[in-house]
Amino acid sequence: MPKVGKYDYPFFDVEFCIEKLKQYHVVTKTDITPRQVVAEMLGMAMRGGGFAYLMASMEKYSLIHTGGGNVAITELGKTAVYGEPSEIEQAKSQAVWSVDLFRDLYEQYGGDVQLEQIKAFLRQKANVDIAVAQKMAPDVAKIYKKVSNYITSANKLERPSKESIMKAPSRGRREISIQPEDDKNEILKIQYGSLYIEASKEDAERALRAIADKLGIKLEVEKVA
Repeated sequence: MPKVGKYDYPFFDVEFCIEKLKQYHVVTKTDITPRQVVAEMLGMAMRGGGFAYLMASMEKYSLIHTGGGNVAITELGKTAVYGEPSEIEQAKSQAVWSVDLFRDLYEQYGGDVQLEQIKAFLRQKANVDIAVAQKMAPDVAKIYKKVSNYITSANKLERPSKESIMKAPSRGRREISIQPEDDKNEILKIQYGSLYIEASKEDAERALRAIADKLGIKLEVEKVA
């Protein structure tokens, strides 16, 4: 996956990733699919660089999770493939917004960013030297131009709310995406990086405590009304 300073970002734009996700998932129709099968469905070599970049890009957009030789589609990925038109637009916006580099660029400059602004951004925010900024800025500008319109177009619908994308109080810049189901069942869908939990509030709390135990850290939970 491309990397510039403290940022890594997808090699492919979100539209291409969703097209490829749909290409294999409408055939397999399984939430968890062996990596080899996905590669075959896409007509790609599983150990090839192109396939590796594609999987990494899909995962960076939070459309899939990978691990154990499998590819698992996320709820966001399902919405991006099978949702209504307005839901698909919103899913694209959330996918792009989940990438730190794209989100930070948008928050500072909006959707229309000039090359010189990107060079300055890379030096000031990505902490790279001037030579790296000069070299990488055109690549960043190219991918950002392809994806930034998904954030701006979604503004006309509904931007991801603070309830659906929340910054986590931890090192680095990650997001916790929490999507509550109806109040009757109170099922939470919690996404944090590559971690995904779908459970009741009580079970989700137990899972988080178990993870904290495994990491040897103390988890303090404060109940909020």
